[in-house]
Amino acid sequence: MIMAKDIRVVRMILTNFKGIRSLEVTFDPEVTNIFGDNATGKSTMMDAFLWTLFGKDSQNRADFNIKTLDANGKALPKLEHEVLVVLSVDGVETVFRRCYRENWVKKRGTAKEVMDGHTVDYFVDDVPMGKREYDAKVSAICPEQLFRQITNPSYFPSLKMQEQRRMLFEIVGGDITHHDVFNELITDKNKEYYRSLVDALDSGKTLDEYKKQIVSQKNKTKGEVADIPGRIEENNRNMPEEEDWVALSSEIEEKENEIRNYDSLIADKSKADEEEAARRRVVRRQIDDRYECLEELKRKVKKDSNVGHDKWYSDLSEKESSISNTKTDIRSLENKLSTLNNSLAEYQSQRGSLLTAYTAIKNETFEADNSRLVCPTCKRAFEGVDYDTKLQEMQDTFQTNKSNRLNENIQKGTTIKAKIEDLQNQIKSLEQTIGEKKNLLSTLESEKQQLQNSEPKTVDIIEAVERNEKYISLKKEIEEFEASLKTAYTPADVSEYINAKNALQSEIYALKERLSKREQIERTQKRIDELQSQLSNMQQQIADYEQIEASILDFMKSKVSLVEKRINAAFSYVQFRMFDTQVDGTEFDTCECMVDGTPYSDLNTAAKMNAGIDIINAICRAKGVTAPIWLDNRESVCNLIPCASQVINLFVERGAKLTIQ
Repeated sequence: MIMAKDIRVVRMILTNFKGIRSLEVTFDPEVTNIFGDNATGKSTMMDAFLWTLFGKDSQNRADFNIKTLDANGKALPKLEHEVLVVLSVDGVETVFRRCYRENWVKKRGTAKEVMDGHTVDYFVDDVPMGKREYDAKVSAICPEQLFRQITNPSYFPSLKMQEQRRMLFEIVGGDITHHDVFNELITDKNKEYYRSLVDALDSGKTLDEYKKQIVSQKNKTKGEVADIPGRIEENNRNMPEEEDWVALSSEIEEKENEIRNYDSLIADKSKADEEEAARRRVVRRQIDDRYECLEELKRKVKKDSNVGHDKWYSDLSEKESSISNTKTDIRSLENKLSTLNNSLAEYQSQRGSLLTAYTAIKNETFEADNSRLVCPTCKRAFEGVDYDTKLQEMQDTFQTNKSNRLNENIQKGTTIKAKIEDLQNQIKSLEQTIGEKKNLLSTLESEKQQLQNSEPKTVDIIEAVERNEKYISLKKEIEEFEASLKTAYTPADVSEYINAKNALQSEIYALKERLSKREQIERTQKRIDELQSQLSNMQQQIADYEQIEASILDFMKSKVSLVEKRINAAFSYVQFRMFDTQVDGTEFDTCECMVDGTPYSDLNTAAKMNAGIDIINAICRAKGVTAPIWLDNRESVCNLIPCASQVINLFVERGAKLTIQ
């Protein structure tokens, strides 16, 4: 809900603010006139008012100087600078007070005070507050940005174009949507004309994005269209000339029949050659079969002739393998025997040490330790029965310890003795096994030597084979077959037929090359038809794009008219131009305030002031709030347009002191 507030300044009290040492002003609820020469404090009043509320001057500066200066331009020290403003909001008064003071302290070890920064104190209705709470109180009455817009006529025109547009659209209830424009532009008769534009904007695209898309697509299509006529002409140039395709096909068929006749003649003369070739292939296979039989015969003769020698060689290899395995077993057993002997020597050494220790323990005798025959409390030597008791206790402890150690020694000795006996038994058994293995090795080597001395003689395989009757028969058959292959044979001469056939084939190839141009012509004509259809479609696309561009232009013109009409309806004195046109006809956003067609920047002072008041009136109506308007250089304006806000006029009057009426 829009707030409804009427803000008016009732009273101000300035103390040491800039050039004013002390001043109290009571304001008229409607119009207050402040007169004075330059530098008498008129603008200071406006700065003091804004500083109290927002901590800034009329130029929106937070770091301006508020201190009172002496004749040399230096700030007077140790002064409190304070402004009190009484505001009436819908008739309810609230007192705002801001105090700016210096902090003076004495440094340790010095008697002179020095300034150590500044402090700002805030009060609302004389209640002290922190800055955040104070600012919240002010903002609750009216936010600073809005307050400056409705109290200073020159503030709105000084804003950036984008901020002015945003504020104007707020005044008229928001920006103009594309639906608003379509409601003004589209009728039942032209809705199909704008269909593409409506769909694009409804999909979320901006008008500028859609316009760029259409321009890009149209230019791309134009570029493609420009190439098509040349491609059609190129296809026409490359198209072969028409021939008598029926006559060509008939000629090819006649020559193919002649080739078939030559093939028959060649086949007849080549039949005897094929029969001779088949006979020779059979003979070669028979020769190959005999050679395979010869090889098989050699293998059988060799096997039968050396059976005894092969068995001897097998026995010798088996004997050598047994000798090798036996030697390996002996080495493994000897390594194990060495390990057992080493362990036996270690245990025998341990047993000797235990026997020595046993003798030493057994020969130990009790010797009394006199240091233990004293009272542990008073440190006096035991006497009488106490002495005898303590001495007997020590003897018993000695004998118990000696007995325990002897038993432990005997137990260890018994365990080691058992291990020694076990190792001795293992060593004895292992030595016996090694002896048996060595006897076996000796026997095997003797048997091997006997085999080596009894090697049978080998048979001469070649001589045995050549004496074999079957071998002699096979060799004779091979010689007869090979002799039959050497019989002279003269192949039939068909070269004349082959040469004639090759000549016909060359002629057919040339004729088919000419005939293939018919398919090339058909393909080329089909491609020309496709290109012409593509050209027609693209030309229609370009026309469609140009129609959409025209609809976009209509939309833009309608939106410009609607926006300016809606915004300018909120003003009585000024008009705003919301769009401008570039050299290429493209429209772009702007925000130029005008009076009777004259831009704000070219107006005189009076017109600028009235334009600012007209803008303030519109903002106040839209926001439902009024606040005091400060009009500087008011003497330059004769007539002001009406406004509902409290007006504070600042008149320059040469030679006059600061006067409030």
